[in-house]
Amino acid sequence: MASRISGVLAGILEILPEIAASCPVVHLDGDGQFALAIEGVRRHLRGSKAQHVLVGCVNDASALAAVRVFQEAGRADRCAVIGQNAEPDARTELRQPKTPLVASVGYFPERYGDALIHLALDILSGKAVPPAVFIKHQVITRENVDHFYPNDALIRTSPSY
Repeated sequence: MASRISGVLAGILEILPEIAASCPVVHLDGDGQFALAIEGVRRHLRGSKAQHVLVGCVNDASALAAVRVFQEAGRADRCAVIGQNAEPDARTELRQPKTPLVASVGYFPERYGDALIHLALDILSGKAVPPAVFIKHQVITRENVDHFYPNDALIRTSPSY
């Protein structure tokens, strides 16, 4: 989980390097769990005077917890939240008007199998293989969620967090 958060911060600083010196970074440990994350964000928000907040999360459960806390505090319009995994609950949230959840990273585990089979066949046939193989990830937003997940309407689920 630490590498995901490090990656979030590195990505933000790559795009917005000027904020490194002027914006404080706060790490909250919700262990990737909705209930722990919601309590941690509540505690932090009670003492925070920040006018604008960018929340990068280790997964979508943590992101949805942050969204709920900012909404219940009446501060949803002053934050942007980004999750990881593009889970069904997050995709549903992305489709909501005025949600502070602006994106989630889609890892597409359903695509891993084909790549692994090709890699395994190359290894078994003695071909040279790269030391690491990566699957292309995608930032999922309100604008593209229906493109990448067109069948979500068929699997209507209640939130699992």
